[in-house]
Amino acid sequence: MNELVQSNAEKLIYRGSVKHKNRPIDVRKGTLCPEWTHATATGSFKTDPYDHNWSVTEAQKLFDFSILSVDGRRRFATDKGIAFEAKPSQDGTWHGYPIPWEHVPSKILSQWKIEKKVTRKDIRLHFSYMPTELSWALTSGGRDE
Repeated sequence: MNELVQSNAEKLIYRGSVKHKNRPIDVRKGTLCPEWTHATATGSFKTDPYDHNWSVTEAQKLFDFSILSVDGRRRFATDKGIAFEAKPSQDGTWHGYPIPWEHVPSKILSQWKIEKKVTRKDIRLHFSYMPTELSWALTSGGRDE
């Protein structure tokens, strides 16, 4: 059995963070998530992460099939050419955000290449960004699976 596959024995709960959304806030921003990750059939994320139905978002789907890191403190997922990392929040939920490919553990990246979840073009396109480049993923995600 592949050791990198997530066990669904526990229900993981995703809740986005305004820190990674393209919305006005009073704290330092992190890498911004593309809108497709948190949109629902009834609309997009507004401003309150506690008043959004995360369970029906692509973010939750990504999180459901994410891979736990060796240290057990991070989870990784990918879709539409973008890598995502999730970390636990202080309330028992997790929040995630896009990361450059250089930050994905090599074992996980190798698995995704074998499974054809990521291409060399994806990796080249989003391999590295300066920490100040927060909006690079907003124009990403045009590739359909």
